[in-house]
Amino acid sequence: MRNKRIALVLSPLLLSTALLSTGAQAFDISANANKWPGAQTIIYTGVPGTSRSGTPWAFALQRAALEWTDNTRFTFVSSPQYRDPCAGAGPGSPPDNLNGIDFRSTVCGNSFNASTLAVTVFFTEFNILGTADLVETDIIFNQNLNFDVYDGPQRPGSNSSREYDFQRIALHELGHVIGLGHDDTQPAIMSSTIGNLFRLQADDIAGADTLYAGIENCDYRSARFGWMFGSLEDGDCRVQQLLSGGSDDSFIDVFTLDLTQELFVTFDMITDGQLDSVLFVGNANLGQLRVDEDSAGNCNPRLTTTLPAGRHTVLVNTYSNNIDPPCGVTNTGNYRLSVVLQTGDLLTLSGQQSFQGGTANARFYGGVTTNGGQNYTNRVSATQAFDVKGRIEIDPAHQGQPGFLAAALITPQGEILVKNTNGELVAYQPEVQLVPVSERKVLGAVEEMDVLTQFRASESGISEIDVDFYIGYGVDSNPGELYFNGQPINVLVE
Repeated sequence: MRNKRIALVLSPLLLSTALLSTGAQAFDISANANKWPGAQTIIYTGVPGTSRSGTPWAFALQRAALEWTDNTRFTFVSSPQYRDPCAGAGPGSPPDNLNGIDFRSTVCGNSFNASTLAVTVFFTEFNILGTADLVETDIIFNQNLNFDVYDGPQRPGSNSSREYDFQRIALHELGHVIGLGHDDTQPAIMSSTIGNLFRLQADDIAGADTLYAGIENCDYRSARFGWMFGSLEDGDCRVQQLLSGGSDDSFIDVFTLDLTQELFVTFDMITDGQLDSVLFVGNANLGQLRVDEDSAGNCNPRLTTTLPAGRHTVLVNTYSNNIDPPCGVTNTGNYRLSVVLQTGDLLTLSGQQSFQGGTANARFYGGVTTNGGQNYTNRVSATQAFDVKGRIEIDPAHQGQPGFLAAALITPQGEILVKNTNGELVAYQPEVQLVPVSERKVLGAVEEMDVLTQFRASESGISEIDVDFYIGYGVDSNPGELYFNGQPINVLVE
């Protein structure tokens, strides 16, 4: 990668001093945008011992972690095991990547400040977007002081006799674990000084939710199989906005891709020859990112990967600074992104639509095959013979009824063609034909449909095109209604 930092580096040891006396706060997010990929981490709460009032320290830690999990986008997974917070926390020691918590008389060999109640130690590694991911955070409570577990106002006393509420301090330190800092302008647990607050405040919750908002920090579009067009230009979201911090001000476009099943997917990006681009694909929380910049040749990115069912994120990015030819000379420009699938069976098509707003307990499947159904894709060449196949699982209430099947395609220009009863694709005229019919029949439990058979785009003078097919059915007792797939069957001729 040129100009993108992807090396894994241990950050300098950072000590987050905790609560001191009394105060208030507005949430502060580190300019480095240090946070956990995937918006979750495991903490080991098995601190031995029990408070004077009878609450085990481990139980108070678990309650504090659950308060963050229940009220914010971040998830703490609590393990009852014990882990030493100073294992791997010494100067020059590699992290053990385990979030340990315990009482100590020193901060892993370094003296506590006299008024410090607890310290959170951070380890980070650079990620492929150029910011740092948290990989370990350890919490060390100052055992030279007195702790108990209680709600309500602080208990008075001198520093040597005063009893500090362990759970509210744990709540504060876990805020540091999430990635929040101090800023004393609003009532908050994350104040730099301890006070009478013992539960998360609106400001604390807003801070965590902002830090882990991810793609919601930017305008984003739904991706589809086939082509999508865009440009990176002034006014676009920037990486530092997407990540809630950092110094990367390069432009970025964000897409979400929702899959109904595990698929082998290829993402190809073609630019206008001026834009030097980078392509990322990851999960919904911007974790597990894969990156490429020129695998497709001519400095065009290509990413090929197997993705599970669910939501995924596609990021189209460039660089903070213009770079040298031959891979483009600007950090703005146009691009075309194609999304191509491969699967061993017909694709389950999400969503359902109808002409009259009715619903049916039906399922729709579809795909494009060049080998008689041995496997399916959505991309073919202009000279390949291909079939477009569909399958409808008919609503049980409609099975056995006289009805009809329908098939249609939509061109890039928005023209609608429907398959008529002669098997021909003809222009749809809604003023003449309210519901298109390709076949009339008594509806079975499952209806297989051959939408196109052995079609070659080149024989129709087509060298490349992106079209969407829809399949549907209706019943004769309600002739104006048609139930059809929401997600189209895409055919991409390239």
